[in-house]
Amino acid sequence: MKPNLKKISTIVAAANDQFDANNSRIDTVLGMIDSGLRKQGIQADAITVDCIPLDKKIVFLLHDQKPDIVTIALGNKAGDIHTSKDHPIEDVTVEHVLKVMQETLLDSESP
Repeated sequence: MKPNLKKISTIVAAANDQFDANNSRIDTVLGMIDSGLRKQGIQADAITVDCIPLDKKIVFLLHDQKPDIVTIALGNKAGDIHTSKDHPIEDVTVEHVLKVMQETLLDSESP
């Protein structure tokens, strides 16, 4: 596993653990795409956080040509991306990922 992929996947997993501890009613599923994108001709790896009941997906994309950047994309389970933003890899912390998860999954939760 590439060092940046390992770093970001560890951060996302820790943030997901904290999110789950505080929001047990919202189920999330973590995934890693470390060869699937390459088979499609995209030179990148990704970590995903899926929330199937809310039809939400958060993707942390690590492009080979931008090794110091993580693109965080927000969309749905079908793969439609609604927004994305690049972040310096050193700015992506457990706290940052937890905030993204809270804003994306809690703010959109149905009452």
